[in-house]
Amino acid sequence: MPLSPEAQRVVDASATRMAKPMHETPVEDLRAALAAHAIPATTPIHHRQDSVVPSAGGGVPVRVYRPSDDPGLPVVQWMHSGGFAVGNLDQNEEYLRKLSIASRSVIVSVDYRLAPEHPCPAALDDCRSVWEWITSAPDELRPVDVTRAVIAGESAGGTLTFALAQQLHETGLPCPLAQISLYGTAVMEVTNPEYATALLSPEDCHWFRDMYVPDPADRRSVQASPGLAGDLVGLPPAFVATAEVDPTRDGTEEYARRMQESGVPVELRRYDGMMHGFATMTAVLPAAEELFHEIVAYLSGVFASPE
Repeated sequence: MPLSPEAQRVVDASATRMAKPMHETPVEDLRAALAAHAIPATTPIHHRQDSVVPSAGGGVPVRVYRPSDDPGLPVVQWMHSGGFAVGNLDQNEEYLRKLSIASRSVIVSVDYRLAPEHPCPAALDDCRSVWEWITSAPDELRPVDVTRAVIAGESAGGTLTFALAQQLHETGLPCPLAQISLYGTAVMEVTNPEYATALLSPEDCHWFRDMYVPDPADRRSVQASPGLAGDLVGLPPAFVATAEVDPTRDGTEEYARRMQESGVPVELRRYDGMMHGFATMTAVLPAAEELFHEIVAYLSGVFASPE
């Protein structure tokens, strides 16, 4: 199936804006372009606060969204997209306001360190530091219910979600009630080169990979490629969304199936006619709005039935 008409318009508009493909653009310029085209926030949120979580890497900036002052709200830790090399706290501002309100949860958005300045596993270390901070019930989050917490992310953030869930399980640390990955790349390879778009091509994938994991020998580590982990038994339940038109689709879907075969409850959704990067485009893509409501419904079920 080709891109839907709406998705094709988004891809065409992106191609028009970009002077060069991503992999031919200096990473500093790509960061500036992404910041300049961030979706402006228009949804009022009860409370939003920026904090810095202590970490071995010098502190991790986070942004906390509260839909109300009600006590005992659950928590979602969110990791943004951007190929591990671009993105910041402003990137998903509008989306996370809407998600916090719709899911009635406190959302903690993570500004993890970026490659190439900070290659793997710096981003994962930052996300783990934030998770440990959340589960310690810090003053900044009270009075939330940190026993009802979920990790979630888009693209690179989805990969970090997979890797963090594995790391927490393996080390015996408190695990999230669930993991939500929106086309997070489970393996550091291109499995569907036929599905290139202006939003993500195989060449772009390789460029981001080379910045994030410069040593080829490290690309098969579970920190970089969580989909290569051997034992998946006991991982948190997962909601995995994939896009049909995505150069990394099959590798991620294979990981979701392997989790299912290992007894992990997994809801796997493929969105036909959509491309990598579609999920937060709720204002222009009906499928993104559909996925948003699927996530809200999934969170509602998870938070209603804690372990």
